[in-house]
Amino acid sequence: MKILRELLKITLFEPWPLWVGMLALTITNLYMFMFARALGVFPQMAMWGSWIYNLLGWQIESPFPPYPVKLPYLDQHSLLDLGIILGALSVALINREFKLRKENFLGYLMGAIGGFLMGLGTVLMPPCNVGGFWVATMAFSLSGPLAGIGLFIGAYIGGKILKTQVSKAVEIIDFNKAQKAEPVLSKKHSISTFLGFIFIISLLLISLIYYYYGMPVHAGLFLFGAFFGIIFQRSRICFVAAFREITISKDGKIMKWVLISIGISAIGFAILKSKGYQPYHMVFPAGWHNVLGGLIFGIGMVLAGGCGVGILVRSGEGYTRSWIAILTGMLTSGAWTGIYKHKVGEGWLYGSPVFLPEKLGWAGAFLVIFGFLFIFYLIITWLEGKKYEGN
Repeated sequence: MKILRELLKITLFEPWPLWVGMLALTITNLYMFMFARALGVFPQMAMWGSWIYNLLGWQIESPFPPYPVKLPYLDQHSLLDLGIILGALSVALINREFKLRKENFLGYLMGAIGGFLMGLGTVLMPPCNVGGFWVATMAFSLSGPLAGIGLFIGAYIGGKILKTQVSKAVEIIDFNKAQKAEPVLSKKHSISTFLGFIFIISLLLISLIYYYYGMPVHAGLFLFGAFFGIIFQRSRICFVAAFREITISKDGKIMKWVLISIGISAIGFAILKSKGYQPYHMVFPAGWHNVLGGLIFGIGMVLAGGCGVGILVRSGEGYTRSWIAILTGMLTSGAWTGIYKHKVGEGWLYGSPVFLPEKLGWAGAFLVIFGFLFIFYLIITWLEGKKYEGN
């Protein structure tokens, strides 16, 4: 029992080091791929938007072909997203870190604009930074590195915009009118902690209900989502910071771990795909739209204060700006087929999917992916070095 209590304390109560979070994220993603699919969150949010439009009388299809319009609680992919929100909410409550965090008008406006840009970027890229860059690269899709280039540029632009906004805000602050800080309450014997454990138990019960009614994949993805929510909440992994801080503060620590996780995962994906297991999973159309979509999405995720996964996690923590970003993001992407008249991957806008091992063989595919990771790592190291020039 003592070992179990210590494990529970470390898992749910202690902050996780970045490397532990990235390792847990990498392993969980590989296991979920073996179970059903890899991580990606925005296509199902786009489906939610299309579902809302259908409820309002605009009969349109979901932009992503594998995600037809249906009730979210009956969609296995939507349960992944809902699991992320509820998993993050649970551990935030356990640690008394949940709070409704309100914004001023500018904050909500930035969230709305950020969500709009992410919604547009996800159908152009496609999909989001996690699925379209992180997973696509380890899945040996040419679209992954191309999306990464766009995200890098977009996060830089978004960071500059945000930096300007912060500078203006600081100039008008009257520190003499600052509110008195309240003492931090003890985390022991808190009703919030009790509610958090109730949520954890509820997550398990909900998954059992899905399993009982013959939906094991729904049950599994819901639990995987909860695991991801816990991982992101406890380790504070932030893909937005990973891209933004490379150029804004010249700190590449997070992105270096992201690249390492891609390299480790690529080996696992290669073993599975080379044996014929879902070889085209997370292989997306490749072309100029990857860079453009990544750029737009990159700006949006910085303004919104979170990427696709980030706004789900932060929503569970009570960040109301993220609620607005989810709403505008899903409504923007959900309207795509009504505007473009085609689904994602169809029509003049998109290139063809490029599965690198199919074009170059596995040796060539490894050379391209690990070459990209190595060059990206060198760029980060070079930018970090410029931070100390002149000192």
